[in-house]
Amino acid sequence: MITVVVTFSIPSEVSASILEEKFLETAPMYLETPGLVRKNYLYDRATLEAGGCYTFQDKKSAELWFNAERIAWITERYSAPDIRYFETPVIVNQDTGLIDNPGY
Repeated sequence: MITVVVTFSIPSEVSASILEEKFLETAPMYLETPGLVRKNYLYDRATLEAGGCYTFQDKKSAELWFNAERIAWITERYSAPDIRYFETPVIVNQDTGLIDNPGY
C-alpha cells in the first residue's frame, strides 16, 4: 500500500466552516476513486495548511490519481500542493482489531 500526504496553504480569511464545506463538496468523488482505500482531510489553522492523507492499494493508482490535471485542480481550488508518497508496510486498524502487513 501507499500513503500519500498532500498539503497546501490556505488564505487566513478561509474559516474552518468554509473549508469543511469545500471538503464535504468534494468528498463523494473519493467513493469512486480507483485504488483508493481511505482519505482523511487535514486542516491546521495555526500554520494555515490543509490537505489530505490518502491510502491507495498501490503506487500506480496513486500516481494516476495525482496526475497533472489533478494537481492543477488542487492549485486552482486552494494553492500549489506539496505531494509526498510513502510506502505503507504495516497498518493497525482499531476498528477491526487487525494488524495488516500489505507488503510492498
